[in-house]
Amino acid sequence: MAGWSLSPASRLFLWLVSIALSIFLVFVLAVQQKRTGLDIPIGARAGIDGGYVGRIDGTPASILGLYGVGTDVAAMSTADDFRAFARQRPDRAIAFEDEDFIEEPDMLPSYTASNRFFNRQGLMTALLSEGGFGVVYARPGEADTVSKTILTVEPRTPADLDPDFWLQIGAAFCILLVAAFLVTLRSGNGPAAAFAVSGLGAAGAALAAAVYSTRDLALPPDLFHILSLLNQSSTFLFGIGAIYLFAVYPVRLLGWKYLWPVPLFCYLHMAAYRLELLPHALATPHNSVVILLVGIVVLVAWQYCATRANPADRAVMLWLGVSVLLGAGSFVLFVTVPVVLGIEVVISQSAAFVPLAAIYAATAIGIMRYRLFDLGRWAYRLMFYVAVIVAVLTADLAIAYLLSLSPTHSLGLAVLAAGILYIAGRDLALRRVLQERPPELAKLYHQTNAVAFQATAAAKQESWIAVIEDHFEPSHRETIASTEGSAPRLLDEGLGLEIPPYSWSTGLRLRLAGGGGRLFDNRDLALVMQLASLVESAERDRLSYEQGVIEERRRIAMDLHDDVGAHLLSGLHARNETHRQEAIIDALSDIRQIASGLSGRQVVLSEFIGHLRHETRNRVEQHGFTLTWPLGNADDSERILPYHTHRNFNAVHREALSNALKHGSPGEIRISTQERLGELVHEIVNPAGRPDEADPHRAGTRLGSGNIRQRMTQLDGDLAVRWADGFYTLRVTLPLEPQKVGG
Repeated sequence: MAGWSLSPASRLFLWLVSIALSIFLVFVLAVQQKRTGLDIPIGARAGIDGGYVGRIDGTPASILGLYGVGTDVAAMSTADDFRAFARQRPDRAIAFEDEDFIEEPDMLPSYTASNRFFNRQGLMTALLSEGGFGVVYARPGEADTVSKTILTVEPRTPADLDPDFWLQIGAAFCILLVAAFLVTLRSGNGPAAAFAVSGLGAAGAALAAAVYSTRDLALPPDLFHILSLLNQSSTFLFGIGAIYLFAVYPVRLLGWKYLWPVPLFCYLHMAAYRLELLPHALATPHNSVVILLVGIVVLVAWQYCATRANPADRAVMLWLGVSVLLGAGSFVLFVTVPVVLGIEVVISQSAAFVPLAAIYAATAIGIMRYRLFDLGRWAYRLMFYVAVIVAVLTADLAIAYLLSLSPTHSLGLAVLAAGILYIAGRDLALRRVLQERPPELAKLYHQTNAVAFQATAAAKQESWIAVIEDHFEPSHRETIASTEGSAPRLLDEGLGLEIPPYSWSTGLRLRLAGGGGRLFDNRDLALVMQLASLVESAERDRLSYEQGVIEERRRIAMDLHDDVGAHLLSGLHARNETHRQEAIIDALSDIRQIASGLSGRQVVLSEFIGHLRHETRNRVEQHGFTLTWPLGNADDSERILPYHTHRNFNAVHREALSNALKHGSPGEIRISTQERLGELVHEIVNPAGRPDEADPHRAGTRLGSGNIRQRMTQLDGDLAVRWADGFYTLRVTLPLEPQKVGG
């Protein structure tokens, strides 16, 4: 009906129904075969006695062949007797040969061998169709004589199906499922259609091979011919689909009209093989498969050159190319090439379908352009790891051949050698190919601090943009007022990078990194977040530093106002010269301390105590007192005192000394200063009469004045005063900051 079309859900449903019916049909064909119970695996080779390892009634045996029920075999006592009879009566007896257990008949070296194989398949099928069959075998250790028994043919059950059958069915199912979803989601897309065609080919080849490569001895020749033809035509279909895919994707290199000779050549070549029109060496299907792979390689190389100026297409091309070449290449290398060269196949055909299924899923990822920013890196890593595996295998073969070692020893040495090269070369190779060079921490620290410590907002933004451009070299940059989130994010699958606004800059939007030569990826996201985190940390440090500077200036201003100003006013209004000089000396001392704090000069505890002792002695002697201040461990201390510590401690000492000189009785003033367990203990003892009984707290009040208590609170210290035996004692204990190594 004109204009009639199916919805995506309906198309997907039809795909899934078709997949289910196809797999069900293959399953039915597999279980319809007869089970002999001999358990001779496909691919078996004759032993030294000419028999094939299998089982008779569950017991291991060397099986020589079959004969029909009712055949007179009484005179057969040796293997040679049985083989002679089989040559005379091929319709009644079959002596097994290696070719009977071949996995793929296309691997046979000639038309004659192929026709003989199918003829013998027909003879064995006829013998098994009689309901029972005779088997000739030799028990272990009894190769000179043979035994004969009659077995029955039983229906095959799903449990009897070989694991290789399920392996190929699983590979085909995965391929068809991926193709169904991709074609449904990308309806009308040319590359997706080519991809689906190649998937149908790979799945069809796997489904057909699943039946005959896991057969139990024999299949009817007509069914075998049909399955073999389906396998061969499907294999060509896979190659044709891949050729079409790389001809138009990601860059259109050739139009569809230039590609029609590819399927024409393949199927004419297949017809020539089936009809025996060309010499077998030329017509074998494996030649066409190799030619198709060469065509794929040429197109992949062409796409690599064509996508040079487009990082997004280059990433897709790398992933698609590596996936197809590794998957199809492994099949051709391990299955097809050995047949062309006339050597033994390296792996079974059923196992070779597994990488085909894996690369098919990988190819779908590339066509869907999922995570473009990672596809290129994934491709390079995949090539690198495959190269390591190939190196191990190559080294294994070379060591085994050159040193004549056992496979176990040669493989061990190969793994050791490859491991050493891997460890030595991995980082270098990945850095060169993937440009995975971690940024220098010193450079990051310098750049981010340069942003944080700029004087103006405009300068900070300019510095931040310079850092971003230095690391990413975008082909285009623009500032934006806001972004969708608070974290950097990739745009258009890596074509762009959006950086959110921060307190030091507006948002940025970048296009194509590396001067337009590469996509942005997750590493770039991580780098932006690292840069932003370092700038934020530097900003906090700067603000903390500035706050500390402001606080220190406020403290110094208070000291100038409260201490220096107070002393100057006291000296200005003093009524006698002694008090005036004391006030001026105290003011000068305060100014000296404040200047030391402003200049950042370090004050060492031992030097500070020395200056304080000298100043105290002068004041005490001016008032007619004597001073005893012995040396203590504080006089040897190299501990650095912060400004707020020595400034407040100095004020506390002066206040306490002034109280002693003003209110104490003339005599000896004793002072001691000790450093004990991270604390400074300072004690002043002066003679005094008994406190005024009318005000028992008077002494405590004047000696422990509010000024002293306030400063001790600022230092988190303790103050204790007492009167005993005619002496006042003032003791201050203040914590010292932890000693820093090297002062």
